[in-house]
Amino acid sequence: HLPILAYKGYNKSGFGITLLTSQSLVLANPETPPSSDIHPMYQKAQQELPKNYFAVYAITDRIARANNLDKKPWRIVVTSNYVVNAYASDTNLLTFEAGLMDQLEGNASALACAIAHEMGHHVKQHLGYGPAKQQQAKLEEIENAEREKLIAEQDAATQAALGVGVAAGAAQVGNQVGGQAGGIIGAIGLLIGGAAQQNAQNIEEIKAKIEQEAEQRYNQRLMEISHSYELEADELGYKYSVKAGFDPNGCVEVMELLGRMPGAQLKNMTHPVPEMRSEKIKALMAKYPPETLKAEGKTILNGKRTPLKYETFSYQIEDGGTRSGLRILPITGSTTDDLQNYLQ
Repeated sequence: HLPILAYKGYNKSGFGITLLTSQSLVLANPETPPSSDIHPMYQKAQQELPKNYFAVYAITDRIARANNLDKKPWRIVVTSNYVVNAYASDTNLLTFEAGLMDQLEGNASALACAIAHEMGHHVKQHLGYGPAKQQQAKLEEIENAEREKLIAEQDAATQAALGVGVAAGAAQVGNQVGGQAGGIIGAIGLLIGGAAQQNAQNIEEIKAKIEQEAEQRYNQRLMEISHSYELEADELGYKYSVKAGFDPNGCVEVMELLGRMPGAQLKNMTHPVPEMRSEKIKALMAKYPPETLKAEGKTILNGKRTPLKYETFSYQIEDGGTRSGLRILPITGSTTDDLQNYLQ
């Protein structure tokens, strides 16, 4: 599928979890005072984190706090692959390819919309509901196809039986009538009976066509499920990023970037075309005015003036390789931090 802001990896064969092989993320140990060109609450993170990780951390933190998505941990992986892509996978894992980071350089609002989009996939549990809906669609189409094949077999058997009966009756009448008229009647009976028998012989071709049509309907339903999830994540991406204070046009600018990718305007199994997504985002701006969303988010952020803590993670994956990145802890902090509230 087109590598455009996806939950990994919904396609015809289902969902999958990408295996990421990367070096462990190591935090810097700053020996110099934090930079003063950014808000004091983020200066420590700016000094400790690599540039790309800092940008994604700060945006994810702000989106999480502004939208009350800070009660669960978020995990971030920034790859070195030059692919214009970001996706949601595993559990609360957000992956951002180097290509996307590069192409959105200098546009924090666009990056925020991309991040919020992927967070939306997790919030709406698309990775959980997607396989269930896919399996349901598959079973329903199989049942429909089997039902249609059974009906076709029954119709063919009925037509064959009727044809043989008509042929026999016409032959008898033809013998009784005799002459030219009787011959015509008998010939008509033979034609009817032969056509019915031929229809029965073609039942395998009919069944094959039924299966082909069922496959087409199934693929269409998969595309509709995937498209609905992408549009739902687009809506949340807009709402979440704007409530966090970012420019709403960032979402449109992401779609403009994706629209410049080769083949982006072709009908796709997993994603609506960027132009259509852009138009829907513009409609969202009218339905949910940015000023209203920003005011709501500002009120929430004023009550949460401390950024979320973070730590690195790295572990072996069952199928091989290592996954490493940054874990953004929930508002309660680490388990040890939370325990302090109970172990007094």
